[in-house]
Amino acid sequence: MSPLARVLLDELGDDDLAELARRLQPFLPGLAAAPDEDRWMDARAAAEYLGMSVTALHKLTAKRAIPFHQDVAGGKCWFLRSELDQWRHRGG
Repeated sequence: MSPLARVLLDELGDDDLAELARRLQPFLPGLAAAPDEDRWMDARAAAEYLGMSVTALHKLTAKRAIPFHQDVAGGKCWFLRSELDQWRHRGG
């Protein structure tokens, strides 16, 4: 990887990297995740998956009413698809 590419990637935030991955996906069909594959999602992807707004999802995380993970306290919320499915099946 070129030094310029490395600096650019280091400067991109999680949302920017997610958008870059989304745009590259058509060019990398062998790397696309299977639809039923368990995967980590950020709040925007999790809200879309659950059919709710990001605001509604953040309210659920604030109440600790939905399973989520954070690397550090107060950090970005991450959601595991299988845990969201279990939450939904339990009537979440």
